[in-house]
Amino acid sequence: MTLNDALILSYIKRGIGYGYSILKHVRESRSDEWVEFSRAGLYKTLDKLEKEGYVRKTFEQSGGRPPKKVYQITTSGNAALAEFLTSGFRFDYVTRNNLDEYLVTAVAATPDAAVLAEAVEKRIEAVRTQLDGLTNEWPEDKDSYPFIVYVLYNRRLESLKNELNWLSWVHDALETMSGDVLTVTWGDVRK
Repeated sequence: MTLNDALILSYIKRGIGYGYSILKHVRESRSDEWVEFSRAGLYKTLDKLEKEGYVRKTFEQSGGRPPKKVYQITTSGNAALAEFLTSGFRFDYVTRNNLDEYLVTAVAATPDAAVLAEAVEKRIEAVRTQLDGLTNEWPEDKDSYPFIVYVLYNRRLESLKNELNWLSWVHDALETMSGDVLTVTWGDVRK
C-alpha cells in the first residue's frame, strides 16, 4: 500500500465517500502540499482500491442527474489501513518529507494525539540510530576526509540533529494533548 492509498482510505473511513469530496478535503486540509495528489490519480487509486477489495462502490441517484459513485471502506480495507499505519511504513527513511506525508495520512485516519506520538517516537529512534551510525562508524580522523565527503557527512549530521530537535518538540507537544489533534489549534499548544 502506498501513502496515497492510505490517505484515500483514511478519508473514506471517515465517511467522505465521493471522489469529489475526497479531493476537496485533501485541498482544504492542505494535504496536497505534502502528498502528491491529482484528480486523475485519485480515480485510478479508487479503482485500484476497489479491485483489491479495500473499498466497495455503490451508486447514489439524486434527481435527474447521473448517479454518483459512493465509496465505503471494507473490513479488509480497515485492516490494511491499520496494518500500514502501524507497521507498513518505514521510519528509517532518508528524507523528512516521507514523515510529513505519513503524518498527514495518520491524522486523516486516526487524528489521536497518542497515536501520532507513537509514530513520532518511532522516527526519533530511527534518527538516533542514524546519528549513532554517523558518529560511531566513521573514522575518527576527519581531517583526512576528502573535502566533499566531509561536507556531505557534516550536512547529514547537522540535518539529523535538527530533525531530532524538531521531532522532540513535536513529541512533547503531542504528549500534552489528548484526543483529536484536528481540534487543537497552535494557540492552544502555545498556552
